[in-house]
Amino acid sequence: MRSAYGVALIVGLIALIAWVIAVAASRTDAGNPEQRFGLLGRRVVGALIAFGMGGLSAAYGGWPAWAAIVAAFVAAGAAIWYVGTV
Repeated sequence: MRSAYGVALIVGLIALIAWVIAVAASRTDAGNPEQRFGLLGRRVVGALIAFGMGGLSAAYGGWPAWAAIVAAFVAAGAAIWYVGTV
């Protein structure tokens, strides 16, 4: 499972970096990811990063596998909620 958490974290971080670069480089609303993907896109990126970080933290913290999976999903759910409130 650690590889799944790592892949989710890397994909989320790459998406976040690409999102920031696209926002900075876009000159029109059509190229702005905020206009194309909006809140759903932000929630997906946040959930990927939180799932990876929560799972890796729990897995390397010595938690049992089932607890690490639960922690990863709780972290992803918290990120989805938090991104919706900001």
